[in-house]
Amino acid sequence: MDGGGEWLEVTKENSIATAGVLGGVTGLLLGGFWIGAAGFVASSYLAKKEDSDVSSVLKGVSSASLEALNFADYLNQKYEVSTKVGSAITEAIDKNADSQESLKSVKSSLDTVGDAIESFDKDVGIKDTLGSALLAGSDLASQLATKVLELNEEYKVTDQLKAKIDEAMASSKKS
Repeated sequence: MDGGGEWLEVTKENSIATAGVLGGVTGLLLGGFWIGAAGFVASSYLAKKEDSDVSSVLKGVSSASLEALNFADYLNQKYEVSTKVGSAITEAIDKNADSQESLKSVKSSLDTVGDAIESFDKDVGIKDTLGSALLAGSDLASQLATKVLELNEEYKVTDQLKAKIDEAMASSKKS
């Protein structure tokens, strides 16, 4: 790879955003939506901490993930994998289209959808828009986690919760 044609540039910001996404996806797969959201917030927050070993690990894993995506994109471009797969599907449909009108309709629909996606990507820039949204989301998640920790420090919410739980446990043991 020449570095200039990377699909996703490996930068500090992209690594932090990718850490959030990886944490969110992992949480989503392991425990559902709320665990995924918590994983996204936690990994976004931890990846932004400069003095943390966890931050270094998260950024390292995300950088490696970005490199893997870039390498896959490089191979796809070099060997034209997606183009060849698309051509093979089109050829198979063309061979069978003589006997089946529905296949012609499917082929036409696929061509239309493909053209629409390509046009939309040129107009909107899906990669850039999605990247900006992920960076903003990662930043907001980190700010949220920081604010929650500050509020907990100020109001000692976890200490109060622990005291109430201990009090309830003690009263239940007496009864």
